[in-house]
Parts: sequence; structure tokens; C-alpha cells
Amino acid sequence: MLIESLIVSISRDPFNPELNFQAATEYEKLGQTASAVSFYLRTAEYGYESHQDLVYLSLLRLASCFNDQNDRLATVSNSLLQAVAYQPHKAEAYFLLSEFHERQKNWQECYTFAAIGLGLDPKDYRLQFEKAVSGWWIGRAEESKELFQSLLKRKDLLPHYKKAIELNLDSI
Repeated sequence: MLIESLIVSISRDPFNPELNFQAATEYEKLGQTASAVSFYLRTAEYGYESHQDLVYLSLLRLASCFNDQNDRLATVSNSLLQAVAYQPHKAEAYFLLSEFHERQKNWQECYTFAAIGLGLDPKDYRLQFEKAVSGWWIGRAEESKELFQSLLKRKDLLPHYKKAIELNLDSI
């Protein structure tokens, strides 16, 4: 019922970035990514000057929606690069770009985006993890080991990161 009331509200105020973002997130929860994409795009367009945080989040969510649609790698990357260009001082898009490039085995790109993101948020262990993984593949084995060992000392690691770190250290 929530989506229906949102659509009615949007019909009365179609250029409202907040309503468009709410509709996008509701459609995404329903697994209707094509509709979600449409409303995230509307949010990015209508909120460009007034709702910077929603625009940034919309660009990140667009990347996620396109990723779920398979075989949309260029569009995923483009959405994330747009987020970086729009708010280059935020680390989240750098992490997502690093993770994206890790999945593609683009090790230098993975390392580069992780390093840039760490310059903005040096405490983000996800970025440290990406830098460690990619560092191994681009010939920075010692740095990689040191990063992994440092990460294992953290108390706030999610279990799947801890397991991945241990597996990586075992294979080095």
C-alpha cells in the first residue's frame, strides 16, 4: 500500500526529490529494479541543486540496481563514477568502485580507488581490505600482508571479512 500512496503524492508533486527517492527505495525493496531506476534517476535530476545527499545515494543505488540486472558493467561503473564526480569528498563511492574492480580482477583500478577512499576515510576497514587484496596482485605483497595483519587486530570486523582475511593470509 505504501507504494500506491507514494505514487499519488508524486502525482501531486512530481519534482520532489524526497518523494521520488522514497518511491525508488520502495520499488527496489519489491525487486522492481526498472521502476526503482526510473525514480532514482528522477531524484538525481530534480535534487541536483537542492538535495545533494539524496542525489549521491541515488547514484550509488542506481549502480546497485544495474548490477542486479546483470551484464550492465559499464552502466554500474558509470553510476559510481558520477557519484565520485558529484561528491568527490565522500568515501563510499570509492569503496564501491574498488569492490567493483576487484570483482572484475582489475587490480590496479581496485587498488587506486581503495587508496583514494582511504585518503578520505582512513578508518574504513572495507577500503583497507580492498587495498590489501589488490595490493597482492599488483606486486605489493609486503604491504598487503601488513594491511591484512593490521585488519585482524580490529574488534569491529564483520565475520565474513575476518574469514576472508584469514584465508588470504593462509594463501600468501
